[in-house]
Amino acid sequence: MIWTIYEICLNLFEGFLFTWFITKMLIKKRTEYFSFFGCGILTAASLSSYLFFDMPEWDTWTFMFILLYSLFFFSDSVILKLFWVSITVVASMGWAGISYHLFALFYKANISQMLEPGIVRVIFTAAANAALWLILFLITKVCPRKSQTVNPTYLLIVTNLLCVLLIDIFFSSQDKYHLPLSWLLSGCIITLIIGIVTVVTYRMMISYVIREQQYQFQEQQLKNNRNQMETLQEAYNVTRQIRHDINAYINDFKNYAEHEGLKEYPEFLQQLEKQAIPSHSTGNSALDSLLPIKIRKIRSLGIEFRASNLHYTGGMNINDLSLCSLITNMLDNAIEALEERKEFAGERYIDLEFIYSPAGLMILCENPLLGQCPKMQGGALFSKKKEPFHGLGISIMEKIAQDAGGQLDIVICEDLFRVFALIPPSKVNETGTDKQHENDCKSH
Repeated sequence: MIWTIYEICLNLFEGFLFTWFITKMLIKKRTEYFSFFGCGILTAASLSSYLFFDMPEWDTWTFMFILLYSLFFFSDSVILKLFWVSITVVASMGWAGISYHLFALFYKANISQMLEPGIVRVIFTAAANAALWLILFLITKVCPRKSQTVNPTYLLIVTNLLCVLLIDIFFSSQDKYHLPLSWLLSGCIITLIIGIVTVVTYRMMISYVIREQQYQFQEQQLKNNRNQMETLQEAYNVTRQIRHDINAYINDFKNYAEHEGLKEYPEFLQQLEKQAIPSHSTGNSALDSLLPIKIRKIRSLGIEFRASNLHYTGGMNINDLSLCSLITNMLDNAIEALEERKEFAGERYIDLEFIYSPAGLMILCENPLLGQCPKMQGGALFSKKKEPFHGLGISIMEKIAQDAGGQLDIVICEDLFRVFALIPPSKVNETGTDKQHENDCKSH
């Protein structure tokens, strides 16, 4: 009775082990604790059937519950479900045969001793199941949880199912022709090796698919960046034309007021001129056209805009439109962060600053977190919004900084979110400066 309870508990462990492995390698649609425990218990019952019926301890039909569990409770493709079920069968059966014979070899025990209840079988089954758990755990660490599949997966599934058939053939041949146990051991070793090669191959295939997807994403990023630059250029041209027309109208009004002797209008015209001409003259015509639009939006949301040394002297390894795109993306990210956290009380501001150094131009954009603590995943920040290409702002800024030979850093402090962008001087500017310095030295 005690031995029966021990075997059932051991098979219960294996049932939940296989269920955990399938759950880990597939992406669940929803949390289903009942289905998880149901699959584990039914698999344990099928594994324990040899205690009550005359059938082998390890047989392929015992994994039918694992197969049904994966088919009905996961959103992945059928091919991916079959793949991981076949890997589970191969890993368990292959390791069972190998551990069975290795234990007999090192412990100097024969087959009958390991099948009979006793301390030998307890040690053997405990060690074998611990090693099986380690094998499946390593597979979960080596292979990423990805839902995408590739066509060669079919071949891998067929190969592993043939491995299961191979073990059955080795078992039948050994029992029918009374072959040595080394015959069965060699079959289990071959099966496990094929299973290992399958896992490694799948890992390589998934890595290739991930690289392809990253390449496509980068291509879409570049396309989106080009579209943004074209939109920025169009907005810049329109804004410049509007500013030009408004300035012309204001000058006409000034001339008319001066000619007619209207003394009350000059003050009004000066205020109107301040609204039409941006208060922050950066020296970058594209940024001068779009910065007032961003500032008006910031102030309309009740956010304070703080500017420090916003004067672009030029000579950096970046064109005006790219620099404008970099800064406007910084401001857009800060605006979105503060706009989404309206429920938190606290000071709302955006600080934009230019810092010059021998290394180049450092652009700093800072805003308070206001209870928000964004998480970095793989070097990127993700938003809850679902619009197409939303959240590419940081990737675009990184691309602009890299194309300029600089770098972009994001620092998340306890209550502050800072974006640093370093733009180095252009090589032409550096060469001209060096030549000027050389000529100055010669003149001295």
